[in-house]
Amino acid sequence: MGDAHERGMGHKLWLLAVLALLLSVATGCTATSDYMRPTLTPLDAPPPPGTAAVVFVRPSGWASSVLMTILDDQGRFIGDSTAESCFVTPVPAGKHLFIGWAENTAALQADLAPGRVYFVEVSSRLGWWTARVQLLAITPHSEQWGKLKDWVSECDKFRPDEAGGQAYLNGRGDAAAEHVRRGKEKLGDYDASDLEERTLRPTDGVEPTAYAPPVTAHPPAPLPPAPAAPPQ
Repeated sequence: MGDAHERGMGHKLWLLAVLALLLSVATGCTATSDYMRPTLTPLDAPPPPGTAAVVFVRPSGWASSVLMTILDDQGRFIGDSTAESCFVTPVPAGKHLFIGWAENTAALQADLAPGRVYFVEVSSRLGWWTARVQLLAITPHSEQWGKLKDWVSECDKFRPDEAGGQAYLNGRGDAAAEHVRRGKEKLGDYDASDLEERTLRPTDGVEPTAYAPPVTAHPPAPLPPAPAAPPQ
């Protein structure tokens, strides 16, 4: 009887914790970053020579009070991801490990070809007291691929303030280094299916699209005909 009562109380406490979390993420203030700037630059603009462009898109408004910092395995600041936002960053072509830093640590491995554009979903799920981050590869073979066009067109677009963000990470050197260590460890803990969802290959990138201004709704009126030359 006592064990059953304790199990019942434990279940109720767990439910209360989940309800408190749901309430906090639903009613909390929307997180912002001091190191992200609004931009009009298209996400699929050609990256600089020798680099690839990686677009991080967070389509959901869930857990909007949670800021997710993304860095690489060298401790380089990649960007801060907020709800319903996206940003792009150029990185040298080759192999990379991207790390998501929230309540937990997440990791995604990538092998990137120069001149290509790649996409990563910044996703969130329930943690004990706050949302936990996931980094998921968006590839032509993934379920998210069919949603990508809408996600990119609807997200709030930003560019990272790399110098400011890097200074912030450098100021938290021990914590950043610990998340890098955890990210490398996490990559080894994923099973085959989870690792596949967190892997970008060179062929997963797309060709960049040069920006073309939209067609105006009301094209300019044609110029009037030139006046006739006066008689000689």
